[in-house]
Amino acid sequence: TKTAKLLRRIGIESVLKLSGRSVRRRRYRRRFGLPGQIVRLVNSPIDLFQFNVDPNISEDVLRWLITALEIDQPGRGTVYAQEVREYIDRPYRSAPGSELWFGEQAGGRPGLLQDLAMITCILSKSGSGEELAETALELGTGVPMVTLGSETGLRDRLGLLRITVPPQKELVHLLVPALDADGIARLLIEEGRLNRPGKGLVYCTPVARGLLDASMQLGYQEHPASIEQIVAAIDEIKQNTAWRSRFPSLDADSSFRLQRDFNEVTVVCSEERSGSYVEAALEAGAGGATSERVSRLRPGDAAGGARERCVFIVAKALTDQVIAALQSVYAEGREQEGTEYLQVQRVPFTFSHRG
Repeated sequence: TKTAKLLRRIGIESVLKLSGRSVRRRRYRRRFGLPGQIVRLVNSPIDLFQFNVDPNISEDVLRWLITALEIDQPGRGTVYAQEVREYIDRPYRSAPGSELWFGEQAGGRPGLLQDLAMITCILSKSGSGEELAETALELGTGVPMVTLGSETGLRDRLGLLRITVPPQKELVHLLVPALDADGIARLLIEEGRLNRPGKGLVYCTPVARGLLDASMQLGYQEHPASIEQIVAAIDEIKQNTAWRSRFPSLDADSSFRLQRDFNEVTVVCSEERSGSYVEAALEAGAGGATSERVSRLRPGDAAGGARERCVFIVAKALTDQVIAALQSVYAEGREQEGTEYLQVQRVPFTFSHRG
């Protein structure tokens, strides 16, 4: 793909690709000259790319990608960086001359926003991803990204209730202003009825910097600029999204409370190795695992290098022992060849129904 080739140009050889879809609204004029508009949800296929870089050049890489892929144009996509703690020592090596590429693109490009957060909703009911995406669009938070996964562990502990909870999951990813993350998550939980048993899980991870896709409306427009374009222009001028803050964040006013002090633990490994990691994490205290199939784009890989991305949301107090259990599996040797990442990042809040 074009993105993978561009990344190899600056020395990033291993890239993970996850397929999904974006959800937007499309406006249509009513037939026969009738007043008003018709609004429908439309889905577009997207590819999500993940790779690790040295933190010292992450901002340069983001700016270069914005230029090379024209991501600052409406509807072209989203780019962001998150700070993680990596437990597999594979240092990033820049390609010779890559600094020149960064230098050539240094000026004249839009600034990166610094105050963002990623909200991930893991939904149990088939089709609920579309419903939640529509709620997110009504809130004006940004373009929802939907992917597919499966769950292990938590479902097995629900007893007879697990019969009504399928293992297949829809994951909705939303890049939002950090100041509104609590309030947006609360509204998504209430609208999506995620405060009921077996409905799903919501959690938030910090975003160090990025540029979000604000093109939520397609089709017919009455005015020269849409409200999304105006918002994006103000973001660029102010270099942040703090001015957008509009959702209260008060647990006392809610019928449920967001849970604090958690971490996201992620393992990316070959499909045949994922079972060993999941079993070790569950035995160490992880409540469950959400898995997604990804492809590794790397020169010489046959059939795209199939991989499994396993995510555990773990209480901070249990994180060290879960990591130790995963490292023990990795240290056995046979797991090392197919393991790409073992990393942790902070989760400011999470929520799932607790009976």
